Amino acid sequence: MIVLTGIAIWWRLRPASRRPWRVFVAAIVVFYLAATPIGANLLVYSLSAGMKPIQTREEARGADTVVILSGGVETIRADGVVLTQLSSASTLRVLEAARVYKLIGGRLVIVSGGIADERLELQPESKKMGEALIAAGVPAANVALDVAARDTYDHPRTIRPILEAHHVRQFVIVTSPMHMRRALAVFRKAGFDPVGSMSLLRSDHLKPLPLFVPNNDSLLS
Repeated sequence: MIVLTGIAIWWRLRPASRRPWRVFVAAIVVFYLAATPIGANLLVYSLSAGMKPIQTREEARGADTVVILSGGVETIRADGVVLTQLSSASTLRVLEAARVYKLIGGRLVIVSGGIADERLELQPESKKMGEALIAAGVPAANVALDVAARDTYDHPRTIRPILEAHHVRQFVIVTSPMHMRRALAVFRKAGFDPVGSMSLLRSDHLKPLPLFVPNNDSLLS
């Protein structure tokens, strides 16, 4: 809407110019591509090229701990009762973290995520993700929650005391494909050298959609 409003104002101020029309057409093309599987896949690939889920214990480079970064929740309150639902990104990260934990014979999973937006979230994201991890087969005694992190740049600072308390030397970070490269860069800048294992982009039971047909899933990607 902001882009279209800007184009409309530009057009009104310079009705004889062809540039607003060209920008308008370009904006429509970009939006269309972003709403299609081929456009979404190209965008994801540009952000995640070279990233992948780890497949062997050796790829974890001796890590015995998994750090999963939160990917959003939705909390709803009515009559004092609060229910929390994981976003699809958070759910997919939970499933990947549980898989990696079992793959490496892990001893700990740290879930990092507090209340990112106080207008929308009434509980720390890590609380619901921790419950989901336990449901996915990770023992409750092996799940630690970091409820302080509000964004990507908070994670290294807020999980450091947990890592030190559990004497963790090496760990695997789990997050979404689009987020992995940035997350690794932030942790490395903070002095860590984690291994990345990205989650799936969407549930593997979903059938591929036609490449050039717009859909909500592509927009959400």
